[in-house]
Amino acid sequence: MKIKLALVSGVTMLALGVACGEKTPETTPVTTTKASSAPAWVDSPNIPDGLADVGIAQANPMGDKAMQRATALADARTKLAGQMKVRVQNMFSQLNQQVTTAAANTSQKGGKPIKNDVMQRVIENVTRNIVDQELQGATARAWWLDPTDGSLYCHLVMSKETMERVMQQQAQKEIRSEIARGEKALENALDKLDAAIAASR
Repeated sequence: MKIKLALVSGVTMLALGVACGEKTPETTPVTTTKASSAPAWVDSPNIPDGLADVGIAQANPMGDKAMQRATALADARTKLAGQMKVRVQNMFSQLNQQVTTAAANTSQKGGKPIKNDVMQRVIENVTRNIVDQELQGATARAWWLDPTDGSLYCHLVMSKETMERVMQQQAQKEIRSEIARGEKALENALDKLDAAIAASR
């Protein structure tokens, strides 16, 4: 009896394993809306002339529209901040590469690459300042209320010009601060900052 039960159990498990193996993984949609009236930016927020993302806020039990709007905006800002962090890291990767190359090619005394811990500190400070302060330059381009569940969507954008200006201002500030602390290897970085921003797509 025990052998028969074990055999049945084994066959059942095998059948379940085969069934699960044939099942294709489900893709998670960007949004949960089923409304055909949703604007294109709800699922495809990217813009060609800058950075953009979508914030979502579900309808709240109190029906507080101001709170829902603030929540959607905060969600969009958090997501946009993540994109800005990647841009800042790419900018400094380009900057470090350009400064290191210049240091290797120069015959000037003291030419050397930027130390990793200094570069990491500058990246962290620039990112924090941008996220904490400078995302004020981002604007809500559009809002959409989902008629199926009352969720509010916010399309938050930051123009290319604003993004590059913010990155440059904060990077200059931090680089000058490090130079004042004695990090002379960063002096050439200021001259190469524009090129690094342009190359950090």
